[in-house]
Amino acid sequence: MQPPMTIEICRALTQLTRQLLEAREHQAQTHVLAKGHLYRVVVSLEPVPADQLQDVINRYQ
Repeated sequence: MQPPMTIEICRALTQLTRQLLEAREHQAQTHVLAKGHLYRVVVSLEPVPADQLQDVINRYQ
């Protein structure tokens, strides 16, 4: 299992999600230089179907 994300990361992703949705975009790509390495960053938004909501909620409990 992956370690939980920090609250700062969750806030940043929430803000990015809002900005993408306001721009009517569902994905973003960029390159980031961090700790001496170049990374390709790809974010895609995929709605969670209603029948999977409980599984998602359970993941965070």
